[in-house]
Amino acid sequence: MAILTLAGCADRDLWPAERLDPKSAVNVTVMAEPWVYARSVPMLAANARDYLNVGIVETNRAGSRAYWLGAVSWSTIDRSVYAATSTRTGPMRVRFDWSTTKLELTPAAAGRSAVGLSTPVFAEPGTEFEESWYSLSTDQVTQLGAGVPTAVSLMNESGESTTYEAWRANPAVMVHFLKATGLDRP
Repeated sequence: MAILTLAGCADRDLWPAERLDPKSAVNVTVMAEPWVYARSVPMLAANARDYLNVGIVETNRAGSRAYWLGAVSWSTIDRSVYAATSTRTGPMRVRFDWSTTKLELTPAAAGRSAVGLSTPVFAEPGTEFEESWYSLSTDQVTQLGAGVPTAVSLMNESGESTTYEAWRANPAVMVHFLKATGLDRP
């Protein structure tokens, strides 16, 4: 019986957080933890990695619901000494890859403020980061919920991409998000 109780507690930890943003007054439901993607950068340091946290938020503005994907890039590398190796310069297109399909999104020009968030939600504490936000249709949210993408690429305006591979991407987090937002029902 104790094991079943503990299993239930672990399951609840994946339930999305719901809150009212104190500055925008937008009610948000935030995926419990982001999917984390990584890419090695061995030319800068032996165990250096760049990371990309990806998560979904549902906003509710007086009954009008919208879905947003946040992509937060951060690194274990202090690039201040490597001026020529900056990996990002603002919002970029993002492409999600599964074995048989892809999903490409264009960033919202207003960033986090378009979502109605006054503080970051998927950033790692104590790290410098860049974030981009993307509007999602319910079909796109459902597509992301069907399975964790194997890779995510950030693409600049000239089409050059930086690809991150799934590192810590728990599919159960999205299952709970879909249940909490009612998107698990046909």
